[in-house]
Amino acid sequence: MARVDNTGGTGFNIDNGTGLVVRTKLNQIVAALSTLNQGSGDPTIGVAAYVPHIDGNTLKIRNAANNAFVSLGDVSQTNFGHAALSGSTFTGDVALSNQSDLRFGEATSNGSNYVGFQAPASITSNITWTLPATDASVSGYALVSNGSGVLSWAAAGGAGATGGGSDEVFFESDQNVTTSYTLSSNKHAHTVSPTINNGVTITVPSGAILVIL
Repeated sequence: MARVDNTGGTGFNIDNGTGLVVRTKLNQIVAALSTLNQGSGDPTIGVAAYVPHIDGNTLKIRNAANNAFVSLGDVSQTNFGHAALSGSTFTGDVALSNQSDLRFGEATSNGSNYVGFQAPASITSNITWTLPATDASVSGYALVSNGSGVLSWAAAGGAGATGGGSDEVFFESDQNVTTSYTLSSNKHAHTVSPTINNGVTITVPSGAILVIL
């Protein structure tokens, strides 16, 4: 680690002097340049716009206005600790601000269109949706929330009916209840002769009705 000081000249400037003094200053400058001004903290001597230095393991550069330092990355990390353009793994949260999109592009051979997700313009409070651990076991199921951000697969809402061709006649449901369940608040429900496994509880809130056919 080496940085310039005011010995034999201010910063990177070399004053007139004896051979020893000038050589000492030259060696100091060469050492500072070869280590990219590495040291602890930001330098206060020899500072100018666009001049880089290393603070511990952080590579920094002086901004164009010459009034602050900008951190570029960690020299002890691959790619300075920044995500590569492909194949990167994130170990923390990824935040997109101001309704920025999360975009998934089509095959480049087909064009440059994409599909994306975006937050609404106004959000009352933070919410995270947790995906189910497996795919739906039945074709046509949709993701539904339990009201607390936990998603699971269930028959699609709306009519939910199916049948031959374009018919929407039959309402199909699983035959076995394997997990305890509480009816949603302010909702009624109906089901057709389900088998309820031992230890499984169906909770019907006050004011709700569960019809079992």
